[in-house]
Amino acid sequence: MQTPTPGPTVAPDLALEFTRVRPNQFLGGIAARYGVSVEDIARFSDIADPNFVSIGQALVIPHRTTRYTPEQLLLPDSELVYGPAYLGFDTAAFVSAAGGYLSTFSMPAPGGGRWNGAEVVEHVAARYSVGPRVLLALIEARSGWVTDPDPQGRARDYPVGHTRGASGLLNQLEWAADELNRGFYGWRDRGETAIRFRDGVVARGNPVLNAGTVAVQRVLAADTNWKDRDAEIAAFREAYERLFGDAFAYDVGPVLPAGTTQPEMQLPFPPREWWFLTSGPHGGWGSGSGWAALDFVPATAVPGTCDVADAWAVAVAPGLVARNDRGELLIDLDGDGDIRTGWVLQYLHISDRVPVGTAVEAGDPVGRPSCEGGMAESAHLHIARRYNGLWVAAAGPVPFVLGGWQAWGRFEYEGGLRKEDAVPREACDCRDYKRNGVFWWGPE
Repeated sequence: MQTPTPGPTVAPDLALEFTRVRPNQFLGGIAARYGVSVEDIARFSDIADPNFVSIGQALVIPHRTTRYTPEQLLLPDSELVYGPAYLGFDTAAFVSAAGGYLSTFSMPAPGGGRWNGAEVVEHVAARYSVGPRVLLALIEARSGWVTDPDPQGRARDYPVGHTRGASGLLNQLEWAADELNRGFYGWRDRGETAIRFRDGVVARGNPVLNAGTVAVQRVLAADTNWKDRDAEIAAFREAYERLFGDAFAYDVGPVLPAGTTQPEMQLPFPPREWWFLTSGPHGGWGSGSGWAALDFVPATAVPGTCDVADAWAVAVAPGLVARNDRGELLIDLDGDGDIRTGWVLQYLHISDRVPVGTAVEAGDPVGRPSCEGGMAESAHLHIARRYNGLWVAAAGPVPFVLGGWQAWGRFEYEGGLRKEDAVPREACDCRDYKRNGVFWWGPE
């Protein structure tokens, strides 16, 4: 069994969570709402003057607490991500054999036609890169949809039990996948140790836990009072083991093995074109996922509109187009066409995408920046990396390097690109050639 990676190294009585300054908020009011001191927020957030904070300022909220979540491990990290652990798992066959309401469920698909229950689970698993066995166990623990052919009451409308969110299978699973990712990557990459329960209690994730277990604890806590934590965790564990057996039997080892390196990648646009870096490291899919993505916009795009740009985004490395779905293109760099293994590049918010099965070389056009797919206020390219299903942090131990430019940043959307013997570029919602403009002449 894989030894769990310990949680972030911080004082044992502190539970950390992140937020941002919103319009008409001041640091004093934020501190009072969270029950912490202004001085602690300023220290942990690297704020020099607490009297001057701007809208969008990233904040670290340090809660002093003696509460810890339970220390029992629930699943290995490799089970939480949609990676090699799932190569032999057939979601459709499993759902059909289980015979519950999920096997007879259907809904209109966003792009037309209809999805059955297994297709909804697979769609969410692929987009958020979250393991479908974990999603199915959560559904079973909260509503019985996997094995019960006729769930009643709230269970029928809220299959993962998130009654404070939108009803329906797709809405519920998208919320759950984002929260699972938030718990996983917050613990693994970002130093976020706080787990907030439905009744407002904030506990620190037990330091002995691994990221996969913290992810499950976090998604359960959102709809559980502190006093009921043990019962809810036991219900999830029972549902998982009843459906799939021992979670650690599926362990395939570290999600990002020591020594992993990124293949060589060029910039995601043609030479002799100006593009602008508009966002530093941020969520690959949804705000909860790993901060794996960077955003670029071509100089020729019409500012402030969703008009499809004239410019083309290009492949940064050779690979095979493995997925093409509503503004999203996944390019598999190991060429086996399976997004669960090896390095995979995500291109998002692009139109005129090349078809699935297309073999591309570095520099080949793959689509035009637009607003298609996900949430976007203006046309741009969002590009991110996965490795064995893991959203790889752009500014993490295996940094995102494009044409020699290396990503950096501490908080979501902030940061930029650095390159030896070049002026650093800082991400901003602007088009400033000296601040965030990126240009290259072509392969040397």
